[in-house]
Amino acid sequence: MQIWKKILAHYNSWKLGHKLLCAFALASIIPLLLMQIFAFQVNRKQMTEKIDELMVSNLTQIAERVNLNMEVYTNLLYQIYTDDQIIDNVTTLTDDQETHKAVAYNQIVKRIKQYRNSDAGIRCLSIICTDGMTVTYDFETDSSLNTIWNNYSDMRQTPPYREAIDEPGMVLTDTMKFQGEENSGHFFHISKRLFDFDDLEKGSIGTVVMSVDQKILSSICGNGTPRDNSINFILNKEQTVISYPDEDFTGISVNPDLSIEEFVQVSGYLKYKKVALNQYEDADTGWIFCNAYDRDYMLKDVTRTQGMQIGITVLLLGFALVLIFYTIRNMDTSVKSVVQGMQEVKKGNLDVVVPVQSFDEIGTITDNFNEMTVKVRELIREVTEAEENQKNAEIRALEAQINPHFLYNTLDSINWMAIEKEEYEISKMIRNLGVILRYSVNKSNQIVTIRELADWLEKYISLQQMRFNDAFSYRLNIEEETYNRKVYKLLLQPFVENAIIHGFKEMESGGLLQIDIMPARHDQGIVVIIEDNGKGMSQEMLKCFNNREEAIKDEGKSIGLHNAFSRMNMYYAEKASWNVSSMEGMGTVITLRLPILDDSRISDR
Repeated sequence: MQIWKKILAHYNSWKLGHKLLCAFALASIIPLLLMQIFAFQVNRKQMTEKIDELMVSNLTQIAERVNLNMEVYTNLLYQIYTDDQIIDNVTTLTDDQETHKAVAYNQIVKRIKQYRNSDAGIRCLSIICTDGMTVTYDFETDSSLNTIWNNYSDMRQTPPYREAIDEPGMVLTDTMKFQGEENSGHFFHISKRLFDFDDLEKGSIGTVVMSVDQKILSSICGNGTPRDNSINFILNKEQTVISYPDEDFTGISVNPDLSIEEFVQVSGYLKYKKVALNQYEDADTGWIFCNAYDRDYMLKDVTRTQGMQIGITVLLLGFALVLIFYTIRNMDTSVKSVVQGMQEVKKGNLDVVVPVQSFDEIGTITDNFNEMTVKVRELIREVTEAEENQKNAEIRALEAQINPHFLYNTLDSINWMAIEKEEYEISKMIRNLGVILRYSVNKSNQIVTIRELADWLEKYISLQQMRFNDAFSYRLNIEEETYNRKVYKLLLQPFVENAIIHGFKEMESGGLLQIDIMPARHDQGIVVIIEDNGKGMSQEMLKCFNNREEAIKDEGKSIGLHNAFSRMNMYYAEKASWNVSSMEGMGTVITLRLPILDDSRISDR
C-alpha cells in the first residue's frame, strides 16, 4: 500500500505534459498494440475455423461423389448377380464334362462383354467359382487371358475373394498395386457372392469381383502437383492409402511413427510448410477422406492485412504524440482564460466574454461557456418579465372581478320589471341568461352529465335564437344511452357559439344547427357532432384545426376554437380526438370523440 502511495505522489508531482504523455502511453499505445495482437490471433483462429469448415464440406462432397460412383458399380454388380444366364453358366462350370465347361466359359465371357457400356473406370470383371475355376475379362486389354490377375494362379487366395466369402452383401476391398508390362496400376475391388436362386440350399456357387481403377478416385479428389498448396487423399481405418496424388504411395501403409501431416511432407507434398489436416470418415465406404493444406498460404491475406493495420496504428500513434506536444503548449493559456471568465461570473459579471483561442475541446468549453452566460442572461430577463406579467395579470383579474350575487340580484330585479310590464319574452330571456350565468360562473371546469349539459344547451341556444331574431333553428339529438355519461361542463359551449356567431353571420333566416351526441361504436367513449349550414371556413383554417399541434395553440387571448381544442387536450390528452370538415358557403361539421371519464378523475374534480 505504501508503495502505491509513493508512486501516486511521484506521479502527482509531474508536470501536466508528462502526465498526459504517460497516460497516453498507458491508456492508448500499449492497449492498442495488445488489442491488435489479440485481434490478429482471434481473426486467425476464426479464419482457420472457417477454412477447416470449408475443407470438411469439400471432403463431404468428394465422399458423396465417390458414393455416387459406388452406386453405379454396385448396380452393375447387382445386374450380374441377378443375371440368370451368368448364374446358369457358372453352375455349368462345375459340371464334369469339359465340353460343357468350355461352352459355359465362352458364354460367360460374352455376357460380361455386354456390360462394357457401363464401365465407368471398370478395369475388369471376374467370376471365381468355389472349385477355383475363374472367368476374367479385362476391358482394357479386351481379353480374358491377358488380365491384371495373371500373376495369381488361384484367385481364391486374392483379398477380394477371401473378404467376401463370409459376407452376405457386397464387399469393398481397398486399393491393391498390380505390376506388369500392360497390367500395372492400382485398383480397388467390389465383390459379391453368387447364388443359384433355383437351388439356394446348394449355397454360394461363386463370387463376382469388379476391379476399378484408382484413378477414378484420384480424379474425384482433384489432386494436383507437389507445388499445390492443398491436396486430397483417401485412407482406410488401418492407415492404408486408398488414393493419393502420387500413385507410388497408393496401397502402402502409413508409418505408425509418422503423423499424417509428416507423411504428407515425406511424400514430397507441402514440404517445409505448416501443414493443417482435416478428415471426414464416410460411413458407407468406411474410408477416411483427408485434406492437407498450407496454413500460412491460406492465411497470408489475413497476416498481410494485420501487418498493415499494426503499421498504420504505429504511424498514427506517433502522429498523435506530436499533436500532444503541440496541444500541451497551448492548453495552459486556454485553461487560464476560461478560469478567469468563471471567476468573473462568480462575482456576478454575466457580460464577460472569454476569447476562443482554439477549436479543440478547450475551445468548445470556452464557446459553450460564452453561450451559457448568454442563456443565463436571457433566462434572468425572461424570469423578470414573467414575474412582471404575472403581477399585471393578477391586477387585471382583480379589476375584472364582479360580485356574482350583485349580477344575479340585478337580473332578478329586471326580470320582475319585465313581468310587471307584461314583457314575458324579455322575462324568459333574462331567466335563461341567469341560468346560463350561474352555470358558467360556478366551477367552470366541473364535470356534469350529458342530461345536465343538454338542458343548459337548450337554454343557451334558445337565448341565442332570440338574440339573432330566429335567424336559425336547431336540433338536439341525444341517444338515451349517453344521458348518464359525464363530460366537462363548458366543453361544448365554444363549438356551439362558433357555429352561431361565425357560421350564421349575416344570415337573416334559414340557418340550421344540429347537435348529435351518441356512444362510440368501438369503445366506451362519446361521439359529439356539431353541424351547421353556415358560411363554412377557408381551407387554410380547416388545415390548421385538423393539425393537432396547430389547433391547440392558445395564447390565452381567445375563447374560440383554439381555446376549445386546447381545453380538450388538457382534459383528455391523446385519448380525445377531433375532425373538422367544411366547405365555404356550405357549412361546417365538427366531430369530437371523447373518452369516458374514470371514477378517480371524477372524484378529483
